[in-house]
Amino acid sequence: MDIPRGISEEIGFRRTMEDEHAFYEDPARLFFSAEIYDGHGGRQPAQIAAQMLTPWFLRSWSRERERPPGERRDEADILREAYLAVDAHLVSRRVQAGTCAAQLYLIGERFLAANAGDSRVVIGTGQGAAVLTEDHKPDTRAERSRVEALGGSVVLLGVPRVEGILAISRALGDACLKPYVSAEPRITEGVLGSENDVAVLACDGVWDVLSPGEVIDAARQERDPRKGAEGISRMALDRGSTDNITVIVLDLRKYTSVLKNRKMVIQKVHDRA
Repeated sequence: MDIPRGISEEIGFRRTMEDEHAFYEDPARLFFSAEIYDGHGGRQPAQIAAQMLTPWFLRSWSRERERPPGERRDEADILREAYLAVDAHLVSRRVQAGTCAAQLYLIGERFLAANAGDSRVVIGTGQGAAVLTEDHKPDTRAERSRVEALGGSVVLLGVPRVEGILAISRALGDACLKPYVSAEPRITEGVLGSENDVAVLACDGVWDVLSPGEVIDAARQERDPRKGAEGISRMALDRGSTDNITVIVLDLRKYTSVLKNRKMVIQKVHDRA
């Protein structure tokens, strides 16, 4: 699939790099994915998730397509199961670390944007930008209520943290913080339009210091998505980001130019947490 892409990875001011990224394509099914995994406590969970999650989705999707049309589950359900399968695998291996996850799946003119944690998927819309994901922070009303209903706590130690440890409330892995840290993804499903010119996936090392509009504007300024990704990384460092930084820029202009719809349409948001 003809989707130019660029990637930039910076260790920042951390001792180790804990981010991973992945791309997958299945042209026969008009499928493309871009993905970011922001590990914490070690890189292993991010590596495992990058290698496992979408292949699990693609295998299950293939099996689903063999069933009668009226009995098939939709892609959002399969993607949710992929998240939970990766999480169960990490927990069963007693991996104490964890990882945030964010994916943008393109299936023809349709898209799925999924996340658990605070990595984001942002897409250009006309002259603006739309955030397709939602940060899972423990101090939001919904996430705090969920954690406390399970018997957990949110403690302010610099920033709000689940059990005084983790500054996000959803992630893959983190066996020691189950069931308070959930692997349930939030999935936005919709249809692309010709207004969608670029998309950016990035970890919180970017979003802590840059707004979605600034990031999309920077991606638009470069015809080469690699230079766009590198420029966004430099901006984040210049603004004072001290975290690992991973940025993916997708140039969607050719891909969306043939679409019949001008406006992007969000059809459903799936969230079972």
